[in-house]
Amino acid sequence: MILMQAFYWDCPQNENKAGQWWNYIRSKIPNLSSNGITTLWLPPSAKGGHTNCMGYAPYDYYDQGEFDQRGGIKTWFGSKDELKELIRTAHDHNMTVLADMVLNHCDIGDEAEFNPISNKLLYTRYYPKSGKFKRDWTYFHPCEYDEGDHGAFYGDLEGYWLPDLCHDNPYTYLEIMEYIRWLRDDKNGIGYDGFRYDAVKYYDSWIVESIQDWQKCFGVVEFWDGDKNHIKDYLNYIGWSASAFDYPLFYTLNCMCSNDDFDMRNIWGNGLIFDLPMRSVTFCENHDTERIVPIIRDKLLAYAYILTHEGVPCIFWRDYYNYELGMEETPHGLEQLSRINRDYAGGTTSLLYCDKNLYIAQRNGSEGKPGLVIALNNSYEWRGSPVKTQWSSTRMKCESWWGRDLNKPEDKLANDEGFVDFYAPPRGFAVYIPEV
Repeated sequence: MILMQAFYWDCPQNENKAGQWWNYIRSKIPNLSSNGITTLWLPPSAKGGHTNCMGYAPYDYYDQGEFDQRGGIKTWFGSKDELKELIRTAHDHNMTVLADMVLNHCDIGDEAEFNPISNKLLYTRYYPKSGKFKRDWTYFHPCEYDEGDHGAFYGDLEGYWLPDLCHDNPYTYLEIMEYIRWLRDDKNGIGYDGFRYDAVKYYDSWIVESIQDWQKCFGVVEFWDGDKNHIKDYLNYIGWSASAFDYPLFYTLNCMCSNDDFDMRNIWGNGLIFDLPMRSVTFCENHDTERIVPIIRDKLLAYAYILTHEGVPCIFWRDYYNYELGMEETPHGLEQLSRINRDYAGGTTSLLYCDKNLYIAQRNGSEGKPGLVIALNNSYEWRGSPVKTQWSSTRMKCESWWGRDLNKPEDKLANDEGFVDFYAPPRGFAVYIPEV
């Protein structure tokens, strides 16, 4: 399974595709599918506070580009029909599609009303044109069901900005669950296959657990934390019903790419992937990290890592297309690494060698995927080392490589005992596959 985050911040504006983003993604689906991408993660598709927004402050949950309100009919990404056509096209190419669920907060309402608990006027009365999920102050914090909001997303900010939903209100809970059902309904609703959960630190974990236990679909949570134990605790709270983005690994790979003096021995063990590989969604960038803590150079080192190791790798749209890391029809970029992941990256991972500058690991193979060897080099000269692999008397072909020197690393031959000396280019990687 390979995810692609099919958007980045302000993408419709930056690419002059306002109201056409769904169609643009749909045009890329045949090629992405053929390259091994199995799942698309879309931006929040509900109508936000205005049409030119990324959807992370929903207004009318059931308006997916259908009703004339908040500045227009379409969302910034397109119409409801275009969204459904995108999802149908993905399904025709054996791909699944994730909805981005913003369950903690929503955009300000249409009218202010007095909240008797906070003694403030709050913009919490909503008149959505869909006629569904109408809200008043009782649906938000503070209310009779929960007078506090210990996970406020943006705090008070004059008492009305981005109201936080109170899931303890049974009406709020029922509305959310009905919305989930509608999003999954491919006939009368939208037809999504699974969910990415936004900002789960800010609301009760039992909501995610309830959805996942009910829907039995793929789900991944954004629990933004550099401590893998905190993420593991959250996954335990939700009964292991979803996966989580591997932020600890992201920070490690960020350091590797950004610092010449990074010690490669710090990779092994630093990430959710090492404790819970079946629950780790690995990534090298997303729409938030790019604006706050981006990987600024040599990002293909990080992608080579996540696309050859365990976990579910996630590719960032802007990296593939805008920053031209896809490098289609070459052995150097994300297209080739995705194909290698699809065809070879199976089974557990074994560390074969590691020093300050050189890291060599083996995917051991399983279920028709024979495995591979990945060499990562953090120095500015060619580096290699002899290691013992699981293959004997086998030709090891260098199938993908990249670095400051783009000369192809030599193919290798494992001897009778499985020993091979693998090399990687300066500040680069090399992936070797067994010819079996």
